[in-house]
Amino acid sequence: MFSFFRIHNFRSILDLKVNFSFAEKKAPPGFKESDIVFFSEPKKGERLVPALALYGSNASGKSNVLMAMGVFRDCAISDIGGKYQPDKLHHGNLSTIFEAGFVIGGKEFVYLLEYDRDEVLKETLKADGTLLFSIDRGRCVFGAVATASYPADRLDEIFRVECSTPQKKQTRTFLSVIGSRYPGLNSLVTSVYGYLHEDVAVFSENGIHLSRGVDRLAAVLEKMNDPDPLKTAFTKITELLESLDIHIVRMELDRRRKRLERDPHERTYLDVEPDFLKRLTSFEKEGENIILNRDRIRSFHEDIEGKEVEFDFRTEESSGTQIVAGLLGVFLAALESGGVVAIDELDRSLHPLLLIELVRLFKDRRYNGKGAQLIFTVHNTDILDANLLRVSEVGIISKTLEKGSAMSRISDFRGVSNIENFRKQYLTGSFSGIPFPYI
Repeated sequence: MFSFFRIHNFRSILDLKVNFSFAEKKAPPGFKESDIVFFSEPKKGERLVPALALYGSNASGKSNVLMAMGVFRDCAISDIGGKYQPDKLHHGNLSTIFEAGFVIGGKEFVYLLEYDRDEVLKETLKADGTLLFSIDRGRCVFGAVATASYPADRLDEIFRVECSTPQKKQTRTFLSVIGSRYPGLNSLVTSVYGYLHEDVAVFSENGIHLSRGVDRLAAVLEKMNDPDPLKTAFTKITELLESLDIHIVRMELDRRRKRLERDPHERTYLDVEPDFLKRLTSFEKEGENIILNRDRIRSFHEDIEGKEVEFDFRTEESSGTQIVAGLLGVFLAALESGGVVAIDELDRSLHPLLLIELVRLFKDRRYNGKGAQLIFTVHNTDILDANLLRVSEVGIISKTLEKGSAMSRISDFRGVSNIENFRKQYLTGSFSGIPFPYI
């Protein structure tokens, strides 16, 4: 679970910290027996919230917070190429800094990454306060990562050869190299890399294709040794979808797979017929090859006589139904693995009651028993009246020219309790973060 995420000099953000702590002084009465997940405690004494909704006016920087999470994840598991997006309105900052705290397997990790347009300037990883490695402008301290088999000089060679350019500029993170290419070297580094690579998902919008959701859930189920992960994933998603009063009786998935093999001489992928690509729905890597998936998804409704009528899910179901279906796959994957999902504009094209039920998945102990987290931006305020989110789970983003985008949670405001009407207070400007339009 994420415990905090700090952003420095990224787009509209000068310096902003997202806090996921449960900020109430006392746990709610009966919280252990409650069906509601008020907080998870992945490490003794550290209570973290399962959901965080980000509100704010247009152009306040809400999307930039989630974009920063996505860029941080991509940099950490690969390289910084093309990912430098500084605040253009403040010219004194010459680098971007991301710092994240998260708890994995009962250990608190803190990972910091600083970079500019050309190179990584600083990269550090700590576990429960113990330094695993630190790289500061090319100066390496390998800490607990160094072993008898991989002493500091050998790790330094790995850093120079695999993380740096011939001009001695680090462009690939040390975390990604050790985590992906030397997974047996240090289990803690590998677990951090695996967490960011597999369990953290950031989406720029809520329009996720159902096939992609199925694939994410199937990948989780495969690790859990499910005998038929694709079928199980599709069944789990469609059963939940049918329970949301969308009038779908049942659904079927027919998948055609095509291996896109590499040409051993040209080192390029061989062509595939255009007709197959027209209905391409997802893809996956299999060694050096790529597997293309072409799905035909059919939904069935009852007509006035009670007989089943077949629909093409992609062309005949509403955009809202398709959005809900795709989200369910991504959400269930996170809930099964204890992962993190961040989605911009979660409420787009969704009825307020469906939005509430989707968020409720992360607040319901029947579904969220593994510490999964949902982070989302939203404009719809009905969810603030649903007795679902608490003071630690609602963030307000506001922006000024001098300070850039800033964030407060409702728990930061004095005298606000969980029995208050958040919606009314937010819309009347008590927490700021609202527009003041005038025509």
